[in-house]
Amino acid sequence: MTRQDSTTEDTTPPSGTGADERGTASSRYDLGRRLRIMGAVLAGGLAVVLALLLWLGVLVPAKQEAAGYSEADSRYAALSIEHNAQAVQLAALAPGRSDDDEVLALAVEVGEASAGRVRELADWLEARDIPVPAAGREALALADAGLTTELPDDGSGPRAGSTAHSHEGGNHGMLTDAQVNGIAALQSTDFDIALLAALVEHHYGGLQPADEEIEGGEDAEAKALAQAEADAIRVEVEDVRDLLADVGGPGSTNDQTS
Repeated sequence: MTRQDSTTEDTTPPSGTGADERGTASSRYDLGRRLRIMGAVLAGGLAVVLALLLWLGVLVPAKQEAAGYSEADSRYAALSIEHNAQAVQLAALAPGRSDDDEVLALAVEVGEASAGRVRELADWLEARDIPVPAAGREALALADAGLTTELPDDGSGPRAGSTAHSHEGGNHGMLTDAQVNGIAALQSTDFDIALLAALVEHHYGGLQPADEEIEGGEDAEAKALAQAEADAIRVEVEDVRDLLADVGGPGSTNDQTS
């Protein structure tokens, strides 16, 4: 064997060693790269969570304080909008179901007054960049379509959207879908009695959030709106009760359950 042959044999690495080392290095690089990516994703997610917590816990209360309102004020406005939205919905049932002129006239009064309160509270929310509940916008559209004429529906009555009665189960006098459907299925005197009785309960329920805002709210405008609503409800509910008695509902001389 020549000297050149010997040198070549001594310096040549074992077969496959270079490829294995390159593969191992590549695997380590890929693993490191994946770990760095995962770390960046986790860090980004944590940053989003921290930002949300900061916004909810610091910036929102700070914004409220700077604007002079509290969580109680905004909660009242949203709740009252949904409550009044359902009153608009109930009033819109009357045309085509009632044949009593007084009931029809009172339904218009209640519907328009409730729509007016929705507009005022929506303006309050929008002035503070707070979203207006969808029920409010839908109720205003329903009122604008007219409370004096029968609106086309599927038999269950014109609705201000499902969000107009999102407090299922009678919370604050709110009616459930089943209760509204039951009223909508009636005609003439049966309808009048059911509608007016529902409005009495509904109006009394609306006093609670208004009175709570008067007692515990901070924003002067919101408190004034709540006071105006409470005063109006107390007048309206007496008018509804009087008419309910006139048509033979609970409290009338024809009421067999009194």
